[in-house]
Amino acid sequence: EVARLKEVASAYHVYQKLLLDNSSLDFGDLINYCLQLFRKRPQVLNKFREQFKYILVDEFQDTNYAQYELIKLLAAPKNNLTVVGDDDQSIFKFRGASVANILEFKKDFPDSQEVFLTTNYRSTQSILDLSYQFIQQNNPYRLEIKLKSEGKSLSKKLKSVSGQRGEIQVLSYNNMHQEATGVVNKMIDLKNKDKEATWNDFAIL
Repeated sequence: EVARLKEVASAYHVYQKLLLDNSSLDFGDLINYCLQLFRKRPQVLNKFREQFKYILVDEFQDTNYAQYELIKLLAAPKNNLTVVGDDDQSIFKFRGASVANILEFKKDFPDSQEVFLTTNYRSTQSILDLSYQFIQQNNPYRLEIKLKSEGKSLSKKLKSVSGQRGEIQVLSYNNMHQEATGVVNKMIDLKNKDKEATWNDFAIL
């Protein structure tokens, strides 16, 4: 294990040297060097504080520790800061993203106002209910459960404004060729049944 860690450390050192030799920075460097600059050169920090009087951070659940430190530096001292986040949508854990930032935000900014967005304009209720059922598999690590354990109330069960029923189907195929054919045939069938439908009404994810 020690030998493996030494090899990883050596590889990281070589990687960093290659970046510097080529006057390049990677994703992490961009954040870290910016933090260093702001902490060592307060006049530079003040210039950007004056430029960005209001800060909105979307997808806050995908920020890592260093990014959050950068946000706090830029927002101070007026703290005209709005963050929007949903831990159930976190996709950058591999890059150091931390749901703890959402929990820490309330502690760092105790006067902030919380707004829970639970009205959904995109999907039908049947899709929202099934999605909510699926996401429970991530318990007890979800924010909804963490807050409940602290005696705080948060329901992330979404309510649709759509009155449509919404149909959910699972189609299984033996190989990718059957799958492609099956999906196309399903689209043709749906379009033939709905005379008002156009090909723009279909999406393949």
